[in-house]
Amino acid sequence: MTKRMLGYLRISRADRSRDTSLGIEAQREAILSTATVKGWEIVGWNVDDGVSGKDTDRPGLQAALAVLRNRKRRTADGLVAAKLDRLSRSVIDFGDLLATSHRQRWAIAVLDFDLDTGNATGRFIAGVLMQVAQFERELIGERTSAALAALKAEGVQLGKPSQVTPEVQAAILQHRAAGLSLSAIARRLNIDGIPTQSGAGQWSHTVVGGVVRRSAEKVAA
Repeated sequence: MTKRMLGYLRISRADRSRDTSLGIEAQREAILSTATVKGWEIVGWNVDDGVSGKDTDRPGLQAALAVLRNRKRRTADGLVAAKLDRLSRSVIDFGDLLATSHRQRWAIAVLDFDLDTGNATGRFIAGVLMQVAQFERELIGERTSAALAALKAEGVQLGKPSQVTPEVQAAILQHRAAGLSLSAIARRLNIDGIPTQSGAGQWSHTVVGGVVRRSAEKVAA
């Protein structure tokens, strides 16, 4: 059975003046060449032109994930990128993408990393990478908890006490340290069903920004 793949292409503004091997067309050609060898059908292209890879909050990538999310109406079996840094520059973000693809049952292929989770070897490598991502996430969480504990021991209390639980605060700071934008963090909290400060409504970049700002003020003090 032919595997239907979405091609993902990305360059940042800075990439436009650099090595042409990073260019959109170079990535496209690499994907098409590999598709011919592997027997993939490229059923669509999702492009982020001039967009940073600091997090996964990118229009092209989010559009691809939306296509892959609905298993019953899915028109593709996976996502392919020519280079790992085109898809993600963060170990944690890439681990999250791998976990999402595993949970939703679609494949990720990265050509320069020789990764294809559509086969047993690729799934094994993905499992290792997800463990590395979890390890980094826990390290960030431990550093955040240690910093908050030190501030608490010093009796630091600035502004109005936050109604956000320490666990949610730690998760927000962890996502922020991993490079996610405020909007991306808010979207993730809403997807995970995490209650807001009031217990009603949706998380927004403004509310998430308030949590980050208050934490930064505590550290600065």
